[in-house]
Amino acid sequence: METIYASRISPFVRYASRAGWSEDALAELCRRHGVSRAVLDSLTARVPADGAFALVQEICAASQDDNLGLHLALEASASWMSLLGVLGMSLTNVREALEVSCGYARRMNTRAAMNTFVNESGQIHIRCNPELHEPRHFAEANLGATLTILCRSTATTIKAHWVSFRHAAPAALTDHMSLFGTTDLRFRAPISELVLPAYALDLPLRNADPALAAYMRSQADTLLEAMGGDDIASVVRRCLRDALERGAKPSIGGVARSFKMTSRTLQRRLAEAEVQFSTLLEQVRCEQAMTLLQRPQANLEDVAERVGFSDVRSFRRALKRRTGRTPSELRRYNHDDAVP
Repeated sequence: METIYASRISPFVRYASRAGWSEDALAELCRRHGVSRAVLDSLTARVPADGAFALVQEICAASQDDNLGLHLALEASASWMSLLGVLGMSLTNVREALEVSCGYARRMNTRAAMNTFVNESGQIHIRCNPELHEPRHFAEANLGATLTILCRSTATTIKAHWVSFRHAAPAALTDHMSLFGTTDLRFRAPISELVLPAYALDLPLRNADPALAAYMRSQADTLLEAMGGDDIASVVRRCLRDALERGAKPSIGGVARSFKMTSRTLQRRLAEAEVQFSTLLEQVRCEQAMTLLQRPQANLEDVAERVGFSDVRSFRRALKRRTGRTPSELRRYNHDDAVP
């Protein structure tokens, strides 16, 4: 069962309370969707993703605000992003905040984490997990809250290069352009993603607090230990991602050596976790490929070779399997669904 941090939906519940929902009505709403009302203000608790998304949709449907997610994002504080958000904003600069908080997020729950990486041009990509199917307002709120928190924590107006969403474009986009600072808004995309300028990485965080950062790291380490540490699939995915970003050709032997174990031992541990090395490798290759395909000059053969596919035919089949779209379809949305 997929889970997300309770703190990501608590702003919607707080809004419902302000809008006149009684405590009994909110408790019933949470009960119907399998979400514990008692944990919604926790920085570490997780709730079922499907139930959380259904809860958000019900609150948004009952509101009079067609851009509720965006408007809640304007109120966001670091606690929106759970314990890891508080940790990140207590560090020295944006680069360190993203590296540390997203590193912990991947180790705690790779499938539900927001992934962050920096491309060859230095642009920052903050990407929602494509395997989760967030409703529109939840996706807009999370990417909007990320930008709001970064702007507020650096005392700088950071404008996105572009933003993509998996849902269809709403009727009006004025609020989107205002919050994200760009007219390059892309809808019906394969992923929901916020892309920020390179200069933002080195912006200092004005509330940096070494003592708080040390304390929050200890809390994150304690939580990770209680969860049983890194699962083997998460570790392997991270190793594969790092190898591809270095331009290396990943193999099970190479990954096993980096963990100081034999290939047979790694295969056995993956089998115990009910995953296959080939599946993890294909997932990571497709993630990297989707990013490369968004560049206007991207050449299909070059992208396939860059992420390690033997030929374009294998590349097409893998992307279709993972995303339901061909490489051409993944590139086309940039032009067809972008707001001029």
